[in-house]
Amino acid sequence: MMDEEVIRFDGVSLAFGGTVILREVSFSLHRGEICVLLGVTGTGKTQLLKLALGLLKPDSGRITVLGTDITELPENELFPLRERIGMVFQEMALFDSLTVKENVAYRLIEERRFGNLDLTEDELDRRVLESLLFVGLEHAIDKMPSELSGGMQRRVGLARALITEPPVVLYDSPTAGLDPVTSQYILTHVIKLRDALGVSSLYVTHRLQDAFILADNVYDKAGEQIDRPLYGSLRPANHNGARENTRTRILLLRDAGIAFMGTPAELLAADDSYVRRYLS
Repeated sequence: MMDEEVIRFDGVSLAFGGTVILREVSFSLHRGEICVLLGVTGTGKTQLLKLALGLLKPDSGRITVLGTDITELPENELFPLRERIGMVFQEMALFDSLTVKENVAYRLIEERRFGNLDLTEDELDRRVLESLLFVGLEHAIDKMPSELSGGMQRRVGLARALITEPPVVLYDSPTAGLDPVTSQYILTHVIKLRDALGVSSLYVTHRLQDAFILADNVYDKAGEQIDRPLYGSLRPANHNGARENTRTRILLLRDAGIAFMGTPAELLAADDSYVRRYLS
């Protein structure tokens, strides 16, 4: 099951007016894998997320999400699929007039209101509490967004994305503008989702350090903590002499295409001149 493709792009192209954003881009995201999308501004990272959600339609190529070809799927048929995808925005867009609990529960409340979900109030409360416990914010359940720091609001946004227990989560620069401690907290939970729950992630970022932190750490289920070797060690060889696979790949976008696709170790070893300039 770990090799199962949950998102697949086949020769996807996208242009706005006369500007080509993506040209015949192909890649796959597998079950329990993190794929980090890197690249300078304007290389189409966020557009890839929107294409995966069906918010944009490609000019050519095919997109498959959770076994469904969404390339030409009408909007009303995309709704059930989107319920199985979590989305974490850079700006969390919390509802100012709702409490943390109400913000986190919003999707479930709406689904229940339209008759798409049979969920009791007790079950709803349990799901909200579990999501907040996962991000360490159960104590803030009755607070308003204005009472929270920016980092705490990001974590509420993550809890909201997890409330439907999605097998796939999309992240759009979730650590941008955050202090190092809060950034590490967000990254820790992305790693925990991968290693403890087998969640697949498309992770857009401008921060090269995010990619290496995600690739260089594993979640220790026994100790319920992140096992952090020295930064940059890329998981030193284990007792069998093989490097541990943290199931993290990097896609570096350039000129409407993929300049590099592989592991962080392969990225560091690449002799491509553009990759070397990007790393420097």
